Amino acid sequence: MKTVNRQTELKVKYNAELQNYIMEATGKSRTAVKSLFAHKQIFVDGKNISQYNFAIKKNQIITINSIGTASDKIRNELHNLEIVFEDSDIIVVEKPSGMLSVSTENNNEMTAYSILRNYVKMKSSLNKIFIVHRLDRATSGLMLFAKNEQTKRIMQSTWNNSVIHRKYVAVVCGKFDKDRGTVVSYLKENAAMQMYVSKNIENTKRAVLSYKVLKSNNNFSLIDIELETGRKNQIRVQMQEMGHSIAGDKKYGGKSSPIGRLALHARTLEFIHPVTRETMCFSTRIPRKFMTVFNG
Repeated sequence: MKTVNRQTELKVKYNAELQNYIMEATGKSRTAVKSLFAHKQIFVDGKNISQYNFAIKKNQIITINSIGTASDKIRNELHNLEIVFEDSDIIVVEKPSGMLSVSTENNNEMTAYSILRNYVKMKSSLNKIFIVHRLDRATSGLMLFAKNEQTKRIMQSTWNNSVIHRKYVAVVCGKFDKDRGTVVSYLKENAAMQMYVSKNIENTKRAVLSYKVLKSNNNFSLIDIELETGRKNQIRVQMQEMGHSIAGDKKYGGKSSPIGRLALHARTLEFIHPVTRETMCFSTRIPRKFMTVFNG
């Protein structure tokens, strides 16, 4: 295997199906290879191939354009929004902290939605994009978008059953007494549109999450969080109620931030594909800034 001008060339050593051969030769996951097909990044003897089970023969040359080989124009248009996976029905992206998921009525600033809308229209003016769920502006991490209205309806109507795992990583204030646990709360929203934990469960929304401590020092803890429910500001409110507000979360008690941002990142998203019914799992690295809190 050799790399040439931002491309990877593989000389076929035995007859096989194209997708399986690439997975074995490169170590890439099935999901990653399917993304290459979807982005038209795979060629056999110079011909673009989109068929997963295309039969390849010994001594043929497979050329793979580097991951994310969108044109420089498209790269510039994405504004630090990273496309993790794309096919004809969905797009999974990693949103940076500070970017809105979608604009409010009186806000015309650049958002994850508007960036992706422009991105898909660069391929065809008929293309559309639909938001499936949201992340807070200050939260970074994985988001799922639909490329047609039917896919959006399927995902939103079956969300609780389709989403298998939603995991976050966070730097929170203080040190935990227990290294892991489950938190059950009942949330309400006040007139200022701020969520809070209510002792009276009438007209509340039940919120459940589990946490595991990964690292800690005298001032902060790095924790892994898995959501069982997805309520507005759920993690932020429940961490505050525990006395471990997320670092940098001024709205919910986390006054200090060692990294200059809200220390919450949507790290893993696993769900059943709305069309193919295949289980899709995407995971990102813990942001480097989070780790600097515990170095040394």
